[in-house]
Amino acid sequence: MSFKKFSYIFVSVIFLFILFNLVVWSFFTKKLLVSEKGIVTGDLARMGYHEDISFKRKIEDTLPSLHFMSNEYNYQKIDVLTLGDSFSNGGGKGLNSYYQDFIVTNLNLKTLNLTNYEKKTRSDIETVYILGNSGFLEKSGVKYIIIESVVKKVVQRFSKNINNLRNDSLDNIADFYHFNTVSQENRARVRNGSLPSVSFINNGNIKFLAYNFLYNFSEKAFVSKVHRVKTDKNYFTTGNNDLLFNKNSIRSIRNNTLVNLELMNKNFNELSDYLNKKGIKLIFMPVVNKYDLYSDYIVDNKNPKDKFFDIFENLDKRYIHINTKEIFTKKVLEGQKDIFYIDDTHWTDIASQIVIEDLGKQLNIN
Repeated sequence: MSFKKFSYIFVSVIFLFILFNLVVWSFFTKKLLVSEKGIVTGDLARMGYHEDISFKRKIEDTLPSLHFMSNEYNYQKIDVLTLGDSFSNGGGKGLNSYYQDFIVTNLNLKTLNLTNYEKKTRSDIETVYILGNSGFLEKSGVKYIIIESVVKKVVQRFSKNINNLRNDSLDNIADFYHFNTVSQENRARVRNGSLPSVSFINNGNIKFLAYNFLYNFSEKAFVSKVHRVKTDKNYFTTGNNDLLFNKNSIRSIRNNTLVNLELMNKNFNELSDYLNKKGIKLIFMPVVNKYDLYSDYIVDNKNPKDKFFDIFENLDKRYIHINTKEIFTKKVLEGQKDIFYIDDTHWTDIASQIVIEDLGKQLNIN
């Protein structure tokens, strides 16, 4: 082959490669992988490349009262302390993505959200012991502590031996959480996240075509992290009887055994006893997996049932339990749509409103 012919073929291949990426990016993957002007798409749509049922939404806080983030906090007296995963940290983005803002607005309880004290602890339970043993809980005046976790991670996080003697200084805690480093006037800038920058030439373009072809033969395209199934009717205001959920919602089911959940319950009971001596009530809010909530409505469902709430509900508890599956199931049966985002693992502001209404009833707060 002559050098001229080789050069022509090489340049043609490069041109076609760039053209392919540009076309797929411009019409499909860019809509999934790029956040423009505070508009975002759900994590399940991005991971599974489901552009056809993605739900674009604006990150916006419209409630009249907002909770404290750690970098806004300066030892003001608070009523509620929350700890948890992405559900406690605005993971769904969109409209009023923090359930804590509904606590402040609807229940008139000043609320602070903190992340796990990761460098020191094994779980949010140990974080609470650190905050208690350091004197932080007394200093902040907290009356209620809410620990939240997605069900698919509860055994991993809480079914283990807990060190209740963990401690640290108030100064180290303040440094770790960056207390009082951002003014409330600038909080919107901090609250609005964005997706990483992505070039138009990326492996997502290939994945988009491959996944959308393979989903015709497998509900998780054989290799995707996202299942896509059909339900008996539409439980969202968009889409076409489609349900997306993370594969870990299925894989984690085997961990929800009586032995594991009894150990977890024991840890929460002991934490509750510890907090009661300080005049603080413990609230545990396990978040029902999206799959579990809608599993009874999946057409020809071949995946196993999640027994977490069936087992956990029957255990003796010395703390307040928010049964998110029971709460949401009642609403689904009443016809409520969009409890979760159709394209995301996270719930919507509708779900936050529902959950906090239930919390208010349990605390006898109107």
